[in-house]
Amino acid sequence: MGLIKAAIGSLSGTLGDTWKEAIHCPVMGNDTVAVNGVKMHDGSARSSNTKGTDNMISNGSAIMVEENTCMLTLDNGKITNVVTEPGRYILDNSSAPSIFAGQIKDSAKELISRFTFGGTPSTQQKVIYINLQRLPGIPFGTGTPVPYPDPRYNTTVDLRFYGTFEIQIPDAENAVKFYSEVLSKGIASGNVSVKSVFQNDQYKNEFMQAMMEALNMLSAEGYSYNQITSQLSNLTNKTKTQTAINWADRGFSLTYIGLGPITLSDESKELLKDRLHADTMLGADTQRAMMTTSIAKGLEAAGSNEGGAMMGFMGMNMGMNAGANILGGMPAAPQQTTPVPPNPAANGWKCACGATNTGAFCASCGTKKPEPWTCSCGAQNMTKFCANCGASKEAPAAPATVSTSWTCECGATNEGKFCPNCGKSKPAAPKKYKCDKCGWTPADAENPPKFCPECGDPFNEDDLV
Repeated sequence: MGLIKAAIGSLSGTLGDTWKEAIHCPVMGNDTVAVNGVKMHDGSARSSNTKGTDNMISNGSAIMVEENTCMLTLDNGKITNVVTEPGRYILDNSSAPSIFAGQIKDSAKELISRFTFGGTPSTQQKVIYINLQRLPGIPFGTGTPVPYPDPRYNTTVDLRFYGTFEIQIPDAENAVKFYSEVLSKGIASGNVSVKSVFQNDQYKNEFMQAMMEALNMLSAEGYSYNQITSQLSNLTNKTKTQTAINWADRGFSLTYIGLGPITLSDESKELLKDRLHADTMLGADTQRAMMTTSIAKGLEAAGSNEGGAMMGFMGMNMGMNAGANILGGMPAAPQQTTPVPPNPAANGWKCACGATNTGAFCASCGTKKPEPWTCSCGAQNMTKFCANCGASKEAPAAPATVSTSWTCECGATNEGKFCPNCGKSKPAAPKKYKCDKCGWTPADAENPPKFCPECGDPFNEDDLV
């Protein structure tokens, strides 16, 4: 009976598993990291294949690949195909032959092989889909307060915080690593949620260790504990770098951290409260203000003394003397002074760019110090245009106006060649001499010597100026 039953099981199982199948990915949200592929029409009343074996996929079967997923095919435990491009694919080279793929001889061999194994298949085919989208919502938190060296208060405070973080399996290469290093193996291995992966204390501890190292880096950069939430991107990048040391070989990586409120332990709250109060008391102005307030309260109490105001003020006088000694020992309050703007040097000059300078070149733009020039109108200027008449520095100087007026012997001042008062003609201009050879000018230009004392050239009409 055993042989007949095995033969019947071998025949029905082989015929059932020789049907081609259509495999697709079931529902896989962002909380699921991996699922097994399922037959598209499994359990349908219209399907003629009711004797098929699970984990058997016939050669020539169709496999669908969704967006943002990585499809792995396993043949007897070995990864045979890795696909991330969406579409419909036909399985080839499977160890499960199909008569519908023209493999009649191979199907007969499979029938005999099953008979030797009691009518059950001796091979296994499987399709696994791995989620490539970002997987958020993985919770973390500090079970006990963790120390944080706060650079602002120059002390270590104990922090409590919680939040969630997000991981991603970015590509096909990392999907293979994730399957090999993280996922459970075997026929019964089912769908895997991302939270179930991180129920492993190893992964949680690695994340918290990396985060503590990142927090210490923030402390070294000068961030106080209450500034951590404003540095989430910085914290994420540092934690990602630290987790990559261990997680890169497992195929997944950290993408973002969502951090909740950060709270101090009760001991740290009291520590910072005392520290802030002590820092306040260190100020000389605060100390004087508190002493003055105490004196004012003492005067008020002395006036209402039951032994009489006189006795109260006598005691107050003694207290004032002691207080004066204390106040005298305190550092003097800083005097408020009105800041005096710096005066430019005596030879300072203002550049066109607006900078005030004392050197030969502008310290801001490098422009050379302008030289003063005299306009034809007589005004002294430092800029390119005259502040008095508007004439340009580059314009040629206007020729000097030569007076043509002359005074006659009769006393009249005239402009023409003859005096309109007495009729005398304008006297000729006196002759002035200058040596035309060497340029020597005599002290009395109107009465030169006969010869030039420098070059010996005789003075004549050629030397007239």
